[in-house]
Amino acid sequence: MQPSRARMGPPKYAPHPNHPIHIHPARPLYRFVATGLGASMWFFLMYRAKKDGPVLLGWRHPWEH
Repeated sequence: MQPSRARMGPPKYAPHPNHPIHIHPARPLYRFVATGLGASMWFFLMYRAKKDGPVLLGWRHPWEH
């Protein structure tokens, strides 16, 4: 049996040097700040899930301590 030569993923086009839209890479400071803000968002979400998770999932009533 021959292995298939199906190509997966997007098509590979040649780069266009004169394309009208050129996206510049982000500065390292912006990437660092974005990573920090994203990490703090996930830390906060996990903290709230630890505190409120059973109530949100219906495992416990909020008025029961």
